[in-house]
Amino acid sequence: MQQVSQAIQAGYAAFQRGDFAKARRQLQAIDHPKAVHLLGLVEKSDGNLQKAMKLLQRAASLDPEDAEIANNLALVAQSCGQLDLALSEFRRAIKIRPSFHQAMSGLGRVLIDLEQWPEAFSVYEQLIKSAPANVVVRYGRATALLGLGQSEQAESQFDALIREGNDKAEIRFMRARARLELGQIEPAIKDLQISHAASPDALTLKALASTYWMIGDKFSFDGLLQQAAGVPKLAVTAAEILRQSGTPDKALAALYAARAAYELPPESWSVEATVHIDRNDAPKAEAVAREGLIRNPDLRLIKRDLITSLLMQGKAADAMPFIDAMREAEPNAQQWIAYQASALRLLGSERYAELVDLERFVRPYRLPTPAGFESLSDFNNAFLATLDKWHQYKTHPLDQSLRDGSQTPRDLTSIDDPVIKAFYSALDVPIRQYIADVGEADDHPLTARNTGNYKIAGAWSVMLHGGGRHVNHVHPEGWISSSYYVSVPDETKTDSNRAGWIKFAEPPFETSPPSAAEKWICPEAGMLVLFPSFLWHGTEPIHDGAVRVTAPFDVVPA
Repeated sequence: MQQVSQAIQAGYAAFQRGDFAKARRQLQAIDHPKAVHLLGLVEKSDGNLQKAMKLLQRAASLDPEDAEIANNLALVAQSCGQLDLALSEFRRAIKIRPSFHQAMSGLGRVLIDLEQWPEAFSVYEQLIKSAPANVVVRYGRATALLGLGQSEQAESQFDALIREGNDKAEIRFMRARARLELGQIEPAIKDLQISHAASPDALTLKALASTYWMIGDKFSFDGLLQQAAGVPKLAVTAAEILRQSGTPDKALAALYAARAAYELPPESWSVEATVHIDRNDAPKAEAVAREGLIRNPDLRLIKRDLITSLLMQGKAADAMPFIDAMREAEPNAQQWIAYQASALRLLGSERYAELVDLERFVRPYRLPTPAGFESLSDFNNAFLATLDKWHQYKTHPLDQSLRDGSQTPRDLTSIDDPVIKAFYSALDVPIRQYIADVGEADDHPLTARNTGNYKIAGAWSVMLHGGGRHVNHVHPEGWISSSYYVSVPDETKTDSNRAGWIKFAEPPFETSPPSAAEKWICPEAGMLVLFPSFLWHGTEPIHDGAVRVTAPFDVVPA
């Protein structure tokens, strides 16, 4: 035992000096929790995260009551992107040692990464009691508040940190996000510019470029992307933003130029494949996606691109194994159900009608008149005036289905406004009616999740104008999706081209043979349409000069 102790001490001394080779020689033959733990830290410090994780897991099995081992395992798992493991290990460390501040702080960060906002806020509220002046803790709490939709409080807390001299890029960035949600566009842009200049990364680039795009500042948008295209860590993001802006040729040129100059991350193959899909070149998209899959078999975006390219060519049977694998790995992810439906349709399978069942699952309702209003028409007029204040952008977000219109930047359920609150209260009746109408059954991805209860998981407003439309899409994180019509152009009811109508079951890419829309609904003010989030849906363009305002939302089981 004395020899083991001496070897561990020698290994620790070598580790402290940065002599990792000697530390390994001292420790690698000792199957003792302290030695294995230390060896795991050696590998972590030397950048060998996978080796470090295996060693720390071994150390945890040798001594499951050591809180330090659990905490360090959680930290390495977090660095490797294994957030579920990090979550469980941070929790285990805290259970062993309830006052373990470092583990509590780590737990808060992982909960934020997982967007588990209520628990994240609870953790930071506990931390703030013991460390009220700690900048990291205050930053975490403000971030959790923003995730909970408390934009005003979050902006105030980020602002306080910056005024106290904590002017770090990430704090500026988060204050910018809060300000964007509050409609404070100019101050938000200033924060984003400072944040991106100080610490340029994909997040700051996306946020700044998207804001320039939505306010119609093409000069700043083009200049930002031209600069970013020459930065190795930003080149792929810049190409993807160019693609989203409707310039696939520019995106491809930027990607090829960057790849010729330096090695790009695996995501570059997905961006390239998606560009070829946009250009309707399915064979090229398939070839690029397969190359990307060889380079990174775990990249889900590449699998999406490969599936899409195969369905475009009528190779549904080839696509099915990839779809089945993703359905098994992510059973509630709505996009894989949508791809499954498209493949079944191309194969002529009877399962397609059972899965999609448009007559059963796509249902229009009349919204009950919200409390405090004499009629639904009175409510819609008030709702329209309220929403208009939040439509401050000139054009659509880059990464949404919307084209030629604007979208509100904030989850509407977080806004303290009596008209908005009246709307969400009135929704309870039709949502519960829909849940009862579709029923419960284990043999369908919609009905199998039906608990009889629900919560709204996202709510926004869209204003279409000047030929605006929604391209076909699904809501990947939803369960039930919707469209509530606040205002509809007069010509919608009479137009022979179904202007402004919502359509279903047509994918956003051309298939072989074609998969045309199978159901349309003519909207009218006061109508609420509910449908499964996995259904492809979009709209026919409205007329030039017309305006159509909706208030969509997603519902998930509770």
